[in-house]
Amino acid sequence: MRLDAVDPALPRCAVCGNADLYKKKDFPHWLGMTILVGACLVSVFTYGMYEKWLTWTILIGSAAFDGLLYLWVGDALVCYRCNAHFRGFTATEAHQPFELTTGERYRQERIRKEQLKK
Repeated sequence: MRLDAVDPALPRCAVCGNADLYKKKDFPHWLGMTILVGACLVSVFTYGMYEKWLTWTILIGSAAFDGLLYLWVGDALVCYRCNAHFRGFTATEAHQPFELTTGERYRQERIRKEQLKK
């Protein structure tokens, strides 16, 4: 579920009210991987044709393009509990990157809820 943030600071999730939110780049991972894998595949052929400068140009150029895309896109807030995504917020100290222990705590919470339903 994706919603645009109403409060620029967004202290709590607008869907479930949870205060545990993390920030991540609002960038589709599949796009970055497609760019890099495509460049690697093309570079295999150019390297096979003994075009080393073209090969390095393709590899470095694709990595630079992917890096620029990563810097260009903004951040999104994600709720640990309901996985809702929010855009258009002002980053604060409370908005930290994903924390594995917090994510695992909420994953275990979801598992326990599923077991209680059975």
